[in-house]
Amino acid sequence: MSSTCPPQRHVMFLKTHKCGSSTVQNVLFRYGLTQNLSFALPLVGSSLKSNEKFMTSMIPESLLPPDGKVDIFAVHSRLNAEEHRRVLAEDAKWVTIVREPASLFESLYTYYGIGRWYKLDLTELTNFPMEKLRALPRFGKTLGNNQMLFDLGFDADLSEEQLRQAIEELDSLFDLVMVAERMDESLVLLRHLLCWSLHDVVVFTKNARGEGARTALDAHTRQRLREMNDADVRLYEHFLAKHRRAVLAFGARRMAREVAALRKLRDRSFEDCGVFRVEGHNPFPKFREYSGLVGAYATASEDEQCQRLVFSEEALLDEAKQRQLSLFEDVGRARQRSGPDV
Repeated sequence: MSSTCPPQRHVMFLKTHKCGSSTVQNVLFRYGLTQNLSFALPLVGSSLKSNEKFMTSMIPESLLPPDGKVDIFAVHSRLNAEEHRRVLAEDAKWVTIVREPASLFESLYTYYGIGRWYKLDLTELTNFPMEKLRALPRFGKTLGNNQMLFDLGFDADLSEEQLRQAIEELDSLFDLVMVAERMDESLVLLRHLLCWSLHDVVVFTKNARGEGARTALDAHTRQRLREMNDADVRLYEHFLAKHRRAVLAFGARRMAREVAALRKLRDRSFEDCGVFRVEGHNPFPKFREYSGLVGAYATASEDEQCQRLVFSEEALLDEAKQRQLSLFEDVGRARQRSGPDV
């Protein structure tokens, strides 16, 4: 932990679909639970209507702190910066994550079973004319082409000038845009942005498919997917270049040392916590991920921190949800006993 700045307790993380965001979410929720921080949470499920732009009314009153401000926002929601700010502290650090668009789209298509809806595999899909590909309806009104731009609150069919302005707005809004393909470097940058320790950002990859559940993309299919997601390609390349500049400013050798230390800590946590991978059917409810396509971790350890490292997203959110419901209910009862404010 840096000795020159206090640990940051307020974080806005815009969770983008299939960009490694569940891995980052695990880091933020573990830290928040350890520090008794509050979270933006839905009453049911794990997202705040990510097919619509976020509104503060999407968070149930029973899960909001008395002042209406949460410490950490790290569940799926569609960006609406003005509304997000209404439930966040003024000093919140804004973070999101991007991923190479062809790989992202393949992941969306396979993980959510979109091919069954379209009745086409990816190769068949990408043989359609580009005009038709760009006009495909969004699966569940949420998932489709230029997914990152959609999650970040913009239409998928922006003009050249609108796209340029959108990228500039996002660049100004976010303090850090992580890169999925550079996850460990991104975690190091995150920990310095937040003034957290290296231990705080130790994490196992969450909600990632095994090799057998991935569709290999040939060069032609990958290129067609990049054309189909051309706005996301512009967005990704902008923030990948910015990430590279940030690593250079940080210091390449210094970054290499911190990444090596992070990986060593991760390996040690894996061993100390007795973590093991679970493929296919998972008999452990708290460690069971949403889809059987993804690998999961489990542990027999009763240590709280070890368990949270391998908890599924659902289990981690449930812990936070039950704690907040109980805490804010107690606060409400205390206020009733003390009478109205004067």
